[in-house]
Amino acid sequence: MKAIILLVLAPAEGAKRFSNIAIVEHNPTVSVPPEVTNVFETELKKGLYASGSFSEGQELKLFYTFISHEEGNRLARWFWAGLGNSGEASITIQITYKDMNDIELAKTQVEGRIGSGFLGGSINEAILKAAQDVSEFTVTNFATQ
Repeated sequence: MKAIILLVLAPAEGAKRFSNIAIVEHNPTVSVPPEVTNVFETELKKGLYASGSFSEGQELKLFYTFISHEEGNRLARWFWAGLGNSGEASITIQITYKDMNDIELAKTQVEGRIGSGFLGGSINEAILKAAQDVSEFTVTNFATQ
């Protein structure tokens, strides 16, 4: 069982569209293992670059900041099969979009949670889905296509 919530904190205003984007990790407020960051950024790149929606560049900058990270307990998730919040894992990432003049264009926050799954479920499932949701929002609101 996983839940993803995408909150738009400051909506994308105007019709600014971009053909290239830079993905920038920005000052996490919590300790996050490098593999978590790698999973998120790899999936984000796939959704933005490999999809052909953007090329790498500096027209649009996507700053992501991990503001919470809780690994949870996979054994507890498996044992309790998602009952209550036993062993729940979660991440929260804030995304800020800026143009090349450092003008903020939008701000979102994505939260992923996993409470159960095969053998307790992996937090990677929540990280992957969070990155996919961020990619979809970015393409919908900023891509030239």
